Amino acid sequence: MTEKLNESFFDLIRLLFRYVSHKLNFQHFLYLLVFITFDIGDAVTASFMMDSKGISAENNIIVQYIYFDYGLSGLIAAKLLFIIIPLKLASAIVTRSYWMINGVLIALIMVGVLAIQANIQSISGLPHMSPIEINLIYLMVLFMLSLGGTIIDDHISRIQIEKSFFKS
Repeated sequence: MTEKLNESFFDLIRLLFRYVSHKLNFQHFLYLLVFITFDIGDAVTASFMMDSKGISAENNIIVQYIYFDYGLSGLIAAKLLFIIIPLKLASAIVTRSYWMINGVLIALIMVGVLAIQANIQSISGLPHMSPIEINLIYLMVLFMLSLGGTIIDDHISRIQIEKSFFKS
């Protein structure tokens, strides 16, 4: 009986994995990585840091306030509301922004990894990058990747316009 349950459970997992792998594209995967790194990873490590070193160990006053009043789940929800949802709305509204949005997402993944690393090093008492250094790296990468993405989006748009013009 339990073998049959285990087999049906694994069949369900396989079916779910197939469905998800066929429905997800590259941008969906980037959103997932942003959620894992920038949202959950940074929030969890920041909460550990604030719990072990005190709330003032976090340099962002807004994060301090949200964590103090709403805890870890409030911090994750706030980061979700302020970052991922506006990006998803922007990509839905501006249809020719696929690669620009991808550039923004990759920059968010990078800053999430840097923030996680800095939080873990702070918890361990090791020297770490300052928030200013992390933000400067983020802004430079964001500028380069979003500009590159915009150039690619414009190029693809021009090619599509030319193709539709010559078909007419």
